[in-house]
Amino acid sequence: MFKVLIIDDEPTIRKGLINIINWKKYQCEICGEASDGVEGLEKIQAHEPDIVFADINMPEINGLEMIKQAREIVPHCKFIILSGYREFSYMQEAIKIGAFDYILKPSSIEGICEVVRRAVMELKYQIDHQLEIKKLRKCFDESIPILKEKLLYDIIFQININEEEIKEAFKMYGVEIDEFIMIIIDMDSDTKKREPYQRQLYQFGIINTVEEMFTESYKVEKIVLNNRQIAFIISSDSDDELLEDTVYKKVHSVQQLVESCFDFTVSISISTKGYEVGELHKKMQECKNALSYRFYMGNSSIILYRDLNGFYQGQDHLAFDGIDKELCEIIKTGNEEDVKRILEKIAKKVVETNLDPEYIKTFYWNLIYEINMIRISIKNLEVQDRELSHDISSLYRLIDQATQVKELQSLLDEVAMSVVHRINRYNKKNINQILQNAIDYIRDHYTMSITLNELAEHTYVSTYYLSRMFKKELGKNFVEYLNEVRIEKAKELLKGNQYKTYEIAELVGIQDPHYFSKIFKKYVNMTPTEYKDSQL
Repeated sequence: MFKVLIIDDEPTIRKGLINIINWKKYQCEICGEASDGVEGLEKIQAHEPDIVFADINMPEINGLEMIKQAREIVPHCKFIILSGYREFSYMQEAIKIGAFDYILKPSSIEGICEVVRRAVMELKYQIDHQLEIKKLRKCFDESIPILKEKLLYDIIFQININEEEIKEAFKMYGVEIDEFIMIIIDMDSDTKKREPYQRQLYQFGIINTVEEMFTESYKVEKIVLNNRQIAFIISSDSDDELLEDTVYKKVHSVQQLVESCFDFTVSISISTKGYEVGELHKKMQECKNALSYRFYMGNSSIILYRDLNGFYQGQDHLAFDGIDKELCEIIKTGNEEDVKRILEKIAKKVVETNLDPEYIKTFYWNLIYEINMIRISIKNLEVQDRELSHDISSLYRLIDQATQVKELQSLLDEVAMSVVHRINRYNKKNINQILQNAIDYIRDHYTMSITLNELAEHTYVSTYYLSRMFKKELGKNFVEYLNEVRIEKAKELLKGNQYKTYEIAELVGIQDPHYFSKIFKKYVNMTPTEYKDSQL
C-alpha cells in the first residue's frame, strides 16, 4: 500500500480528503495529517509517505517551501498541491520544485481521484524500474568475474589497446594491478588423453588451488587461455623485492598439490616482475617463451624467464608484436586515415627499438609480403588490375639494398597506401552497385507495393545497411525516393487527358487517391488537378 499524508490548515479539507476518497481502490492508505508546514515536515520525516497533499498558504512554513525541504527526505514522493491561488507564478514555482500536480480549490472528487490514479501509476513504474535496475545490477555484479577475465584476455593478447577504455573498465570491475608477476600453468601432454569434462574439472581445481595459495597475501586475477593453459596475475600493493622468490615457492606448492590431488602433472612458467598494465602482454610472452623450454627440462617443470639467459635468445621480436597484424586488418577495411596512423606508429616504433638492421629488413619484408597477399586477393575480385609501382621481386631487392630505415618505411607506406586505396575503391564501387541495383528495382517495380524488406532481399543486404546507403548517398530515405519516382511518373501521365487522377494514382502504385493527392502536393506544391491544368 502507498502511504498518503494530508497537510492543510483547514480541517474540513483534511477530513474531506481522508473520508471521501476510496483510498483502498488506489492501493493507498492514509498515514497521517498535519495542519501546517512544520508539523508536515515532522510527519514526512516520521512516515516517509509516497503521496503528499499540501496547501500553499499555511502557517509557519508555506507549502512550496515545505516541499523543497521535504524532497531531500522523500525524493520519490509525489507532492500534489491543493491551492486557491490561480496565479501562474505559483504554478510555475510548483513545477520548478518538482510538484507532481497543482489542483485548484474547489475541485471535483473525480479530478482529485484522477490525479491520485496517475501518481500511483508513476510510483508503480518507479518501483518496477528500480526492481529492474536492481535485477540488472545483480546480473552485472554476477558477470563481473567473466567480464574482468575477458578484459584481461583482450589486454594480454593486445585485442584492446585503448588506455582510456582499459582504465575505465578497471575502475568499474575493481581491478588493481600494480607490481606483479605473471604465471602460466600448463597441463602436461598426458592430460590430452582425458575427457574434455575431466580437463574442465582439472582447470577448476587448479584455479581454486592457486587462489587459496595466494589470495591471503596477494591479489590474484585469472585468465583461461585455452583448455590446457591458465594464466594468473599475482600482484602486490607494495614494493616487494622478494616477489619472484615468494611466487616461485608458492607455485612449487601448487604444483605438488595438483599432482597429488588430481594425478596429473603441470608445468609452470614465471615471468619477471612487471609494473604496469601496459606490460601484461610482454609478461605473457615471457611466460609463453619460458614454457617452450620444457623441451629441454621435461614435464612437471617450473621455468623462470630470468633463468633462460643460458639458452640462445633470438632478437627481441616482441618489439613489433601485434603492429603488423593491426596494420593488415586496418588495410582490409579500406580506412585510409587509420592506415596512415598505424604506419606512423610503425615508423616511430622501429626508431625506438634500435635492433639489428637485418632484423628490421626482415620485419619490413614480411609485412610487405603480407600486404601483397591482400592485394592479390582483392585483385582476384576485380576485372582490371593496376600493378603496384614495384613488383614483389623488385621490392625485395630494394629492401635488401636499403641503407636507411626511412627508405624501408617509404616502401611500406607506398605498398600499404596503394592496397588500401584499391580496397577503398572496391568497397565504394560495391556500395554504389548495391544502391544502383536498388534504384533499378524501384524504377522497374514502382507500380507495385514495394517494401524496404523486399528491396533488401533483392539486393542481398540487410534493411539497416540499405536504409543507411539511401540516406548517406542520396540524402533521403527509401520511402522518400520511392515517392519521388512515383510522383515524377505521375507528372508525365498528368500531361495528357488519357487518365483520371485516381487512375494515375493506381498506375504509379498508390492505391489511395487521397493519399496520392496529399504526397503529390507535398512534392510538387500543387494538387494533381492544378498541375494538370497548368500543363494545358
